[in-house]
Amino acid sequence: MTTSICLASLALFVPQFVFDLQPPMLALLVPAWVPKTVNLVIFIGILYYLLRKPTRKFFRQRIEEIRALLQRAAREKAEAAARLAEIDARLNRLDDELAEIRAQSEREAAAERARIEAAAREDAEKLRLMSQREIEAAKKAALVELRQFAAEKSVELAEQIIRRELTPEDDARLLQRIGEEIQRAK
Repeated sequence: MTTSICLASLALFVPQFVFDLQPPMLALLVPAWVPKTVNLVIFIGILYYLLRKPTRKFFRQRIEEIRALLQRAAREKAEAAARLAEIDARLNRLDDELAEIRAQSEREAAAERARIEAAAREDAEKLRLMSQREIEAAKKAALVELRQFAAEKSVELAEQIIRRELTPEDDARLLQRIGEEIQRAK
């Protein structure tokens, strides 16, 4: 490698050296851009020879890095698409679930309303029956009380009538009749 560097540096200076030795004659035969072009070609050749392996290695590594980045980006894109699809599915299911929850709550509310109405009707019927029983009981109690009152008043009135119309002779006859009935019963 050191020899190639020495040769390359020599090649860079050789054409100029040749022109310095015989400038007028060579200047007529070779245009001025030719030595510069030869120098450039030699310089590029040396650079290519020296940088070929490191450059290839660098570009291979860079290509591998880019491929890895592209593969990772493709995986991430696929994962993001899968997550997006999952979220869309959840959102679609969420709409369906919300509709189902609304329908279920409406059904439950209707059932609860019907249950409350039935319970209210049942309670009203119980209250009606209980009030009828209370009315009947109050009626019976009032009738008993009325009969008792009527009996008491009848007895009082009969007693008053008997006292007013019963004479001592009627009283004697009544006592005699009771005495006879007692003797017959013996």
